[in-house]
Amino acid sequence: MNIKAFVIDLDGVLTQDERFSPIDGAVEFIDCLNKNSVPYVIATSNSRFSPEEIGKALKENGFNIDTDRIITPLVIAPEVLKNDRIKTLFVIGSDNLKEYLGSKGFIIKESPEVDAVLVGLDKNLNFQKLKIGTTALKVYKARLYALNKNIISKDDDGLLFPGVGTVAKMFSTACQCQENFKHFGKMGEEYNNVLLQKLKIEDISSVGMISDDIFVDLKGYKSIGMKTVFVTTGKYTKEDAKDADFIDITVDKLTELIGRVIPDC
Repeated sequence: MNIKAFVIDLDGVLTQDERFSPIDGAVEFIDCLNKNSVPYVIATSNSRFSPEEIGKALKENGFNIDTDRIITPLVIAPEVLKNDRIKTLFVIGSDNLKEYLGSKGFIIKESPEVDAVLVGLDKNLNFQKLKIGTTALKVYKARLYALNKNIISKDDDGLLFPGVGTVAKMFSTACQCQENFKHFGKMGEEYNNVLLQKLKIEDISSVGMISDDIFVDLKGYKSIGMKTVFVTTGKYTKEDAKDADFIDITVDKLTELIGRVIPDC
């Protein structure tokens, strides 16, 4: 299969928890890409940490990955929000996310009188936050944004939970607003533009998307012409993917691609 460059998911593909502990074979796979000068970017929907924090943690865990290869929703969101003239935000997400957005000049409020509601991954999501977000959208006509469109996510303990996109969809349904809310994750227009600019590959059919996310990542990037590699180390299983005709290759470990898709190291 002719793959000359890779877009590589992070959670469930290279790393297995919020400490960014490597999945077996992941460090060796990245080392092999580096050795063979194969172009790649790390495309993640992680919204709890900045690209710099992720890059530092990856290096501490043995990954030789430069920070400028890492694309996250936080690379995209501030510029788009400013272009949309958003100044005040109610944020559903981590304290790290709120601090990051505050450092970019946004006013973060814990009340519904805001310009926009921004949905990120929030492990402390509760009824009060749901009320504030709903009131902001329905009563104060705030705009709705999401940091990604993930349907489902997997926690460090192996249990699954509704993804950011699913929570945002809940708000859009409840408030009858913005059915196609803007998101800043993979398969978002702005995200894809940054991704392709960093890869510098003209022929998109020679790019391989490696992910554990069947629906947003693999189905999405197949639709725009990329090759697709499903890895079984994350949130979906082979059983989940049995009818997914948009998957080109399935592997249980990234090192299975060495000698098969990329040169031996």
